[in-house]
Amino acid sequence: MKIILKFIFAIILMILGYSMSAQNISSFGPEKFRFALSEDEKPQIIDVRTKAEFDTEHIQGAVNIDINKIDFQKRINKKIKKDRIVYIYCRTGVRSLRAAKILSNLGFARIYNLEGGLEAWKKQSYPTRKKYSKGNL
Repeated sequence: MKIILKFIFAIILMILGYSMSAQNISSFGPEKFRFALSEDEKPQIIDVRTKAEFDTEHIQGAVNIDINKIDFQKRINKKIKKDRIVYIYCRTGVRSLRAAKILSNLGFARIYNLEGGLEAWKKQSYPTRKKYSKGNL
């Protein structure tokens, strides 16, 4: 039964996914992105914003790999597995789409970009992890 559900899920994602220039990049709105995350036992979530942006607020379980850093590709190859789905986002979806294209060129099999980024995610009132300073307690 679980295999059938995963198969159906994969078909739904293929139908609903918006294919970008590379066949292995799909952009999903927050609802579909969250659903895909919930179905993945160990999702690889990458936040490509700056460390300061990430430290302020991010999606639970995400790792921060800043696309604007010179060692972006090196860090991606070191921390992320190519044979598993990569979930990627930024603030509005622009940097993450650029990063998704880089990952595609590096040989990553499946890349799911959060369309509209963290801003779209928050508009749906989906949870984020926030770093609180002592002054905010």
